[in-house]
Amino acid sequence: MADWRLAHLSHPTILIVRNDGLGDFVVTLPLVASLKRQVPAARVFVLVSAAVAELVPLLPDIEGAIVDRGLLLKRHRKAFTAIEGRQGRRMGRHRLQADIESHGFDLAILPYAEAASAALIHRAGIPLRAGSLRRHFFWRFNLFNRESRRASPDPEWALNLGYLELLGLRREFAFPRFQLGPAVPAAPPRPYVVIHPHKRSGTALAWPGENFLAMAREAMEDGDEVVVIGDPQDGPVLTRLFGVLPEARILTGLSLPQLARVIAGARYFLGNSSGPLHLAALAGTPHVGLYPQNRVDAPARWRTLPSEGSPAEFREYLLAPQFPKNCVKCERERCPYFNCVASLTAEEVRGALRSWGNLPKRVGGNAPIRASGG
Repeated sequence: MADWRLAHLSHPTILIVRNDGLGDFVVTLPLVASLKRQVPAARVFVLVSAAVAELVPLLPDIEGAIVDRGLLLKRHRKAFTAIEGRQGRRMGRHRLQADIESHGFDLAILPYAEAASAALIHRAGIPLRAGSLRRHFFWRFNLFNRESRRASPDPEWALNLGYLELLGLRREFAFPRFQLGPAVPAAPPRPYVVIHPHKRSGTALAWPGENFLAMAREAMEDGDEVVVIGDPQDGPVLTRLFGVLPEARILTGLSLPQLARVIAGARYFLGNSSGPLHLAALAGTPHVGLYPQNRVDAPARWRTLPSEGSPAEFREYLLAPQFPKNCVKCERERCPYFNCVASLTAEEVRGALRSWGNLPKRVGGNAPIRASGG
């Protein structure tokens, strides 16, 4: 280990900044796990969004969370300012900076950063700050990751491991430790599957809801219960679509720990590319994900974490269309193949499920939790 980075610190205190979405956070966890494996005395904290913070107690490699309530990222600041005003945003940033300063961090790692995040970490006086050399605010950092994410064929979780080399550590994958804890509800009477059919964010294209409904019917014919999950705002859409299946449980008001328990107990998870899909991989649940083919959103970039039980080739269970078009970003209606994800067939999904081998008829001890909207 390079002696000017971490070797001279007996118990380094490290902040990892990943204050965007759930899936983005999950694919950063191998960086945390590998860092803890190589430097066991390190105390690792994370700066995360409020929505993701409640997952942190289930991750024993993380000491604690500092919460960004929407102050730093462009996509969040507009909503925060509309509620609390510009003065509230300035005061919030001062409080957030004071919170960071109080921990006395030796190192901050920013696998994803925007200008406001980098500026806050710089102003907080953290002596070592690792970030991308390819951003216009690179001067806020003093340890530089020179890799181009846009040009790299590697997935996001592998790119995040590049920060280990900046610290003089080995660039090696470690699966995150994930503990649901003892407070687990009683198991349901029958095995169940989890379906996540609706994607409001617009960050990736989606498989049509009617296709998910057909797969739900098949699961019920196989003797499985069906649990449909979504955000609280998804309730009306999911009820309209799945209301024709009175036996299906529609759960739209779950906390992240509750959602993790539901997914961990399922025979399998089926959904579009999304945060819950990555949560399924973290929980070790067999899963099939449906992605668009453009390079920015494709499974080659956003594949889920590999585990001992997952098929050898990610393309077996993370599906994307194969049209003769080399697209980087989705062109939406301007593309002759829009919506490309809709071209994926039910038979392809069935084949992806079969790639997991004999799926266990497990109950798992993690019952679906009935919540608002369900």
